[in-house]
Amino acid sequence: MLIQWSARMTSTSGYCYNKRVYSNNQVFRSSRIVLSTKILDRADRLRDTLIHELCHAATWIVDATSDGHGPKWRAWADKANCRFPELPVIKRCHDYAITTKFTYKCMSCGYCIGRHSKSLDTDRKRCGYCYGKFQVFVTAKMSTASATSGSDSVRTQRNPTGFALFVKDNYAAIKKQHNVPHGQVMKLLSQKFAEVKINKQSTDEQPS
Repeated sequence: MLIQWSARMTSTSGYCYNKRVYSNNQVFRSSRIVLSTKILDRADRLRDTLIHELCHAATWIVDATSDGHGPKWRAWADKANCRFPELPVIKRCHDYAITTKFTYKCMSCGYCIGRHSKSLDTDRKRCGYCYGKFQVFVTAKMSTASATSGSDSVRTQRNPTGFALFVKDNYAAIKKQHNVPHGQVMKLLSQKFAEVKINKQSTDEQPS
């Protein structure tokens, strides 16, 4: 069985390609497993992904069926877990936190996007939450700086909080109401966000 590495797979850790080969009026089944160099950056990830894909190969070659993650695949996964009880339970899909080489950070709200290459055009691409401009960082250097400052390192996309959520919820309405450029919209949103915080603080400080 051919097992290959691929640098083009950026969201899937592995894949099993199955095919039929016709020779001398006979049909032979074969499988080829491709593994991602971008995601499988640790030995345990390689081990778990490889055994997952081998279960797909077994359903095709041994059971002569393409079962996806159905009963046949689950049966092989259970057999593998019984044979190797020290392994974690073989799951249908991975939940690996993918480490990317570059991080694009919105300079307005702080939202981050990970990329394996400098594929994002920062002159044209804008933040989907606040329409702010992105700046690119090398993730390793960004993580080192964050560790030095005592904050968590940036490895993957993160959800917006605080002001970023306020911008996401109110940007379109403010833009439509005032019909002003992006910079002016952000100033208005900052003012309204400050007012909300002040009003909330005043409410919290009232005696019960």
